[in-house]
Amino acid sequence: MADLKQIENIIRDKSKTIAEDFSQISLNGFKKEFSFEIDVKKLDSKYLDRVDITKDGDFSKNFQEIMEYEQFPALYFFEINEIIEKSEIVTLIKNVNEKFQLNIPAKNNTLNNGGILYVGKVKSCAWGRLIQHLGYHKNRKSHGLQLDYWAKEIKTELKLKYTVIFFEKNIADDISILERILAKSLNPIIGKH
Repeated sequence: MADLKQIENIIRDKSKTIAEDFSQISLNGFKKEFSFEIDVKKLDSKYLDRVDITKDGDFSKNFQEIMEYEQFPALYFFEINEIIEKSEIVTLIKNVNEKFQLNIPAKNNTLNNGGILYVGKVKSCAWGRLIQHLGYHKNRKSHGLQLDYWAKEIKTELKLKYTVIFFEKNIADDISILERILAKSLNPIIGKH
């Protein structure tokens, strides 16, 4: 049988730590944040196996900035133009999943495109997660938006912006709490939170 007093102490201790860590965020804000546009016309399958996207001229500056914070937890989100119908995006992503058997984030109950495509988090290595979302990770079964496979197929020219927000290392185990809060607020098109 579980010792309820021991469980209560564990929960109290963890709650105190979370409260102290989040209080520091409330007082001091983020460690660092970056935002940049991603030109979907420059997405290219060469980044899957022939060219290192982190060192290529079109993307290297943004990756180098993010790589400086490799050890830090982060929240990130992708913004898109609101005139694109959610149904078009969901259909394109579903087709990619069926055709290539890639793992795409789950569809959610959001009815309309409010300008946020996806919200995510990492305990570390945000730049690696960005590679997964672009569709260039060597592990083809890793979850990601796989943007290279469908972003150019949108009928209206897709405007895509990526924002990453880094936090101090002590937040790593609790970053999922902030992800849920941010996702509920931003109401992304893709991803369940």
